[in-house]
Amino acid sequence: MMFRLQLPAFCTFASILAACTSAAEDGPYQTNCTTVPIETLTDPWPQNRSARVCFPAGILPKGSKFPLHLFAHGNAGGVYHGLQQQLASFGFVVPAYLSCWFDASCNNGESSFLEALKTIEHLEQNPALVPIDFAKPYTVSGHSTGARVAMMLAAVKDTPEYLQGTKFASAVTDAMRSILQKTVAFVGDHSDPMDDPKQNPDIQKYDISKSAVFLITDTQDNLIEPTGASWKNFMQISTPDKVFVNFKGDHHVSPNLGHHEGPLIAYFCRYHALGDLEARWKIYGNGDSSLVNSNFLAPPGATNNGDGNVTFLACASEGLTEPEKFARYCTSKLAKGLGIVV
Repeated sequence: MMFRLQLPAFCTFASILAACTSAAEDGPYQTNCTTVPIETLTDPWPQNRSARVCFPAGILPKGSKFPLHLFAHGNAGGVYHGLQQQLASFGFVVPAYLSCWFDASCNNGESSFLEALKTIEHLEQNPALVPIDFAKPYTVSGHSTGARVAMMLAAVKDTPEYLQGTKFASAVTDAMRSILQKTVAFVGDHSDPMDDPKQNPDIQKYDISKSAVFLITDTQDNLIEPTGASWKNFMQISTPDKVFVNFKGDHHVSPNLGHHEGPLIAYFCRYHALGDLEARWKIYGNGDSSLVNSNFLAPPGATNNGDGNVTFLACASEGLTEPEKFARYCTSKLAKGLGIVV
């Protein structure tokens, strides 16, 4: 995709912390970050063969460890320090690989998913580097190209045939597949279109049939990503646990600047990885503090709504849907080029 550090025309660096950001809550933990060299990463620049890792800090019981949540960046790297630390503040160790800074370094981003797996593999092999609880399930989120990374990882996990006919198949090792079997939730934040053969190298076999997926977009992301890309991505997969949300007034680069979606990503992952019921209520519930009642949701008819009217939809394998009036979309899918079935 195109260069992603571009700011909206009315947004200057002087105004980033004011008019161009939305206030977002942080979690209960202070955070610290460090840089971990990872020589197995692919990048022409040696300094990018590393990962920035953020994790809970401050006054903690001795030996405290936390679940892993990998973050994948977009094209041109982006400035995600705030979002990364925000996710860590909710009780995660959050590695973010720095390699594949530009999509062109990694087959137009098609092989960036391997950088995510190599990062986790390195941390597993060096467990003393950062305080990860490797007994807990893993989760993944990413922005733009990084969202495509998250979706490709979920498809590799759920559909073993995915990528088998491509040049990337031999690079996915048994150890990497074991990593994916421990990964339970995937978040695509302003995702690239997964029905584009220039983005997804194996559309024919692409599906996410079991893993939990959360797709996030906004009403003003129709220049860098095609209009309706996130909704099409939502309809393209068949997993019973999937969430779609369209926020009003945000832009493709909002996650670079500080955004209210950080806590929602954390809640989604805390529920699916840790069974946190309070976090579940935030995403799948219908209370005042639940996402369905957020003031940030786009209005009916807004750009990037699903089918013109769906601004938020949470489908759960328990058979629950919020809001219930859109339940028919939970059983619908756009899969393997067969078209939308309602």
